[in-house]
Amino acid sequence: MHLETRFDTTGWMRRLGKALATPFDPEDYLALFDARYSAREIRARVHRVRRESDRAVTLELAPNRLWKPHKAGQHVLVGVDMGGVRRQRCFSLSSAPTDPRPMITVKQHGTGGVSDHLVNHCREGDLLTLSPASGDFVMPEPAPERILFLTAGSGVTPVHSIVKSLLASNYGGHLIWAHFERSYDQWLLGEGLRGLALDERLDFRLVLTGDTPRPGDLAGRLDEHWLTEQVPDGASRTLFTCGPQGFLDTVIDWHQRCGRAPLFHERFQSTPVSGGDGGTVRFARSGGDIQAQGTQSLLEAAEAAGLRPQHGCRMGICHTCKCRVTRGRVRDLRSGASLELANQEIRICMHGADGDVELDI
Repeated sequence: MHLETRFDTTGWMRRLGKALATPFDPEDYLALFDARYSAREIRARVHRVRRESDRAVTLELAPNRLWKPHKAGQHVLVGVDMGGVRRQRCFSLSSAPTDPRPMITVKQHGTGGVSDHLVNHCREGDLLTLSPASGDFVMPEPAPERILFLTAGSGVTPVHSIVKSLLASNYGGHLIWAHFERSYDQWLLGEGLRGLALDERLDFRLVLTGDTPRPGDLAGRLDEHWLTEQVPDGASRTLFTCGPQGFLDTVIDWHQRCGRAPLFHERFQSTPVSGGDGGTVRFARSGGDIQAQGTQSLLEAAEAAGLRPQHGCRMGICHTCKCRVTRGRVRDLRSGASLELANQEIRICMHGADGDVELDI
């Protein structure tokens, strides 16, 4: 009888390298030459910082080999070290998948969080972490021949990616894009949008709600009258919309009554439908408890108790804040549904207490 022995040299060398590098991983030494190196996470150098205004920047990123090209309209979770703590926030990618490097466009909020840090302190060469791109606010295949885009504020970013991607392809349809902005100094990606508007396939309209429009631009606010007057065939076009809560509510309400084509929308804020009854939130691992209001998310309750649970987008998109409810009743702040849970995971940024709740935190 013949016995064949196979020796796994690759695995042996890996184990030997790790043993020789103890107490450090070989990855730690490789990172000395390029901090982006990692076998586990997507790291990106800030390749370029382009100021959109005194309160906004576009960051061009150079990620490591783990980055996979995104679909136009998707978002990414960006991590940055602030005061020795890794903090994360979700941003739509403003670049097209065909661009040489992925880009995010960030507006300052004045709350001292990730957005403010990136606008005020991020410099070329800084290191960030990225999640894989995700999200369903993407163009169906094949792309519809007639599309209407309605955006406001930061809602311009994912649609910029979508429109730029369409115009870079052999798309043969017609696009109407109305973007609502309070003033010129708050307008994101203005230079890029003016360039896209030169393409005859795109009818771009900038609508100012709080500033005097320049020649070629419009003034007004979005309502049914504006849509009927400015976009007579809007109800029959496939609709993509993104923006603040009130803006989206207006668009969605109009589409429900008048729309005759599909609607795609992306919210930048969670929309509480109704709060629960509130209750005592207990923290099983950390100890202690706090009395939470029904309209307060469990994430906010934990932060009010002095805890720092992991989180990212704070709107139910990134799933970073998922936590196990040992027992208790919660209410989904977006749908209003009340749920009795036992040893089940939820996103604590979008659920509130609807009675006493115990969290595995």
